[in-house]
Amino acid sequence: MRNVLKEWTEGHVTIAVRGKRFERLINMAVREGFYIWNIRRRSPEEGECDILVRDYFRLRPLLRETGCRCRVVRREGMPFWLIRMRLRPGFTIGIFLFFLGLYMLSSLIWSVEIVGARNIPAEELQQAASKIGIKPWAWKVKLKEPQYLQQQLLAMVPDASWIGVELKGTKAIIQVVEKEQPEPPKMYSPRHLIAKKKAVIHRIQAEAGKTVVKVNQFVDKGQVLISGVIGSGGRQALVAARGRVEGEVWYVVNVSVPLTQTRYSYTGEQQSRYSLLAGEYAIRLWPLRPEPFERFKHSEERAYLGYGDFRLPLGWKKETLYAVEEQKQKRSREEAIALAKRIAQHDVLKKAGEDARIKDEKVLHTKEEDGKVYLSVHYAVIEDITEEQPIVTLPPAPQPGADTSDQ
Repeated sequence: MRNVLKEWTEGHVTIAVRGKRFERLINMAVREGFYIWNIRRRSPEEGECDILVRDYFRLRPLLRETGCRCRVVRREGMPFWLIRMRLRPGFTIGIFLFFLGLYMLSSLIWSVEIVGARNIPAEELQQAASKIGIKPWAWKVKLKEPQYLQQQLLAMVPDASWIGVELKGTKAIIQVVEKEQPEPPKMYSPRHLIAKKKAVIHRIQAEAGKTVVKVNQFVDKGQVLISGVIGSGGRQALVAARGRVEGEVWYVVNVSVPLTQTRYSYTGEQQSRYSLLAGEYAIRLWPLRPEPFERFKHSEERAYLGYGDFRLPLGWKKETLYAVEEQKQKRSREEAIALAKRIAQHDVLKKAGEDARIKDEKVLHTKEEDGKVYLSVHYAVIEDITEEQPIVTLPPAPQPGADTSDQ
């Protein structure tokens, strides 16, 4: 089995052997322990093979015994590479400086990313990280151990329950887990809960305040449902009325659905366009004269030159056009009516709110005209009908005969 690493480190040459006893020369070299490979015949009196440099210098007695002659065709391996490098000092120094610069650039922090911070300002975290050395253009070798950096950041940011520091390439990632702060209790001002729509009361759940309506009672828009004035006589107090009052509300929805549906499907054909980006300008590179499809869908990809967070205003854009064809599909009258009902239900629930539910549905009118089905549907919907109304307290009226002049 060949050892490619050994061949490269010790160096090897490709030799051309001329003579009628080429095979005997190879057999004798193998018996002597020579490392030979890629043996091939070029002509009846000439052959080639690859051999290590150290074995090449031991080949002369065998050549003399077999009457063959050899010449070096190609030299490869580290010894010859070092000789070439020594003959080209400028190239050698350039390679050394390149790897040195690459090492130095990879030893710097190019960007700092904050992950998991929602309530803590990112600027506060970046300033705290900068004080302990985690900032752009800082040397990674000068930073302390990540565990120690985490403890320092945690002491500087009291609103965090845990902070993790990770150096990933040229990026420093700071992961933050914030403390769970209890939400302050909401403060409500005195108010009534009134009806925002005409309805028949279906259910009442009062948490605070005085209920002034009953179940199955019809109420108008603006009528008080739960009063924020509690008590009687001279012992009245104002509170923020809270609760939920559900009512039965009526809607009439008119929907039209076409009997012919138009769909678009992909044909499989596509066309790519490439452009050069320079700032806000795009210069088309290929194709110069595109032939657009009659109908198509469009997707776009952009890439800019840069490194890390630094980006140049130069780049390229790839646009892909996918050809589509129009397909028309006819619906039956029953399918159109079923679709119209689904659309009407969606519309009425969107108007009524998230927690609303349909109690009753009745089709009032159905008509087919001009290739469409027209539907009018009546809905009885159970929904929350409460709306807040602040209680405005007025100053007491002056007593008759009281002196209001300034003293």
